[in-house]
Amino acid sequence: MATKSVFTGVVDVLGREIASGVLAEGAVLNLTSLESRFKVSRTVAREAMRQLQSLGMITAKRRVGLIVGPSSLWDVLNPLVIRWRLDSPARDEQLYSLTDLRAAIEPTAARLAASEATGEERTRLVEVSERLVQLGNEGRGDEAEYLATDVEYHRLLLRASHNEMLIACQPAVEAVLVGRTELGLTPRDPDPVALENHRVVARAIVDGDGDQAEEILRRVVRLIRGELPPPHRRDAGVVTAGAAEPPRSREARVDDGTAATGADSAPGADAVPSSRAAGVEA
Repeated sequence: MATKSVFTGVVDVLGREIASGVLAEGAVLNLTSLESRFKVSRTVAREAMRQLQSLGMITAKRRVGLIVGPSSLWDVLNPLVIRWRLDSPARDEQLYSLTDLRAAIEPTAARLAASEATGEERTRLVEVSERLVQLGNEGRGDEAEYLATDVEYHRLLLRASHNEMLIACQPAVEAVLVGRTELGLTPRDPDPVALENHRVVARAIVDGDGDQAEEILRRVVRLIRGELPPPHRRDAGVVTAGAAEPPRSREARVDDGTAATGADSAPGADAVPSSRAAGVEA
């Protein structure tokens, strides 16, 4: 158990350093130096590298060894990568990316839920929406219970779509909800219109009204996106390390004008890392 804890700690530190740009794209990672830095065995250092390699954050380069890979190779749908990027200087950029993903999938999930949800799912969605409204009206929007209820609501919504692709995006949606709270963007007194819209969506799903469920939820996400802090601008197409790559329709942005080395872009999804972990050196 202690070894697993040490392993997790090494992975977490290195993952955060890569996501934030402290370890820039192309930086070489040496097993011997990692053993010395973290006071761990060769086995732990090697396994940590394999984990980061499976996430696409490091890659093996012939005659060089293990190096930090470009953000285009990162498993940006993995909850670990999402968490590290939300904890980086470019977390506002990451929140924008996650919210864009949310805008793309949640209204569709609401439409599908109106036709596919079970009776039990419809009932529970209404119950959770009522509790969310109650907590918000009591001025508890910045409390842990409000966040937990909001997370449950959106989790239920995706699952009720019965579309495995949309359900796989659940961790990303949860990440943006948690991220907004950690950034202090969830007010103690949530917008009453947004609160009521959560309830309207739930009732539209109960009534089988996919058009209304989709349209109202689209408004909810649009309102939430408007509450995000303005993203940093980007000059001459250069993005800082760890910065999210915005959609083509948005202006380019950069974090305080620093040079780009290993951007940070995207939202989260499945907890199972992709299988890229071949060839970690001894």
